[in-house]
Amino acid sequence: RMTDLQAAVGRVQLRRLPELVAQRRRLASLYCEGLSTIPGLSIPTEPGWARSNWQSFCVRLSDEIDQRAVMQTLLDQGISTRRGVMNIHLEGAYTDQSSHRAATSLARSVSAQQQTVILPLYAQMTEVDIVRVVEALRQALAEATTGRVVRQSIEDVVPA
Repeated sequence: RMTDLQAAVGRVQLRRLPELVAQRRRLASLYCEGLSTIPGLSIPTEPGWARSNWQSFCVRLSDEIDQRAVMQTLLDQGISTRRGVMNIHLEGAYTDQSSHRAATSLARSVSAQQQTVILPLYAQMTEVDIVRVVEALRQALAEATTGRVVRQSIEDVVPA
């Protein structure tokens, strides 16, 4: 249950909700613009009948790209990411329980878990932050696709 103090803070934050959602939408638009030219990457689209609040920004890597290698390369540059999809049927707590076994292989779910990455997205991000993530991801994907490591300091890409 919510305390009176939490409710008071929540009421004030609710007044800021339109501003926060507008900022997240602007940042997501910058991501879409920057990521749209990167081969081997699928970016989310917004259907014409809906407006996303962009709670998260999840991209999908092509089959030949090693998701964990990309995530590690980004982490090495100080950019934290997460897998985009978590599958309960693959979690240790549920794998041994027959009541939680799927009737099929759930191949699409497994594929989504292995190929999706959630990029950082929060209202305090700046355009410079977005450019930094986009360029770091571009570099990580190039390395993961070619198998060669081409290290370029992020400071060379985006001024600090």
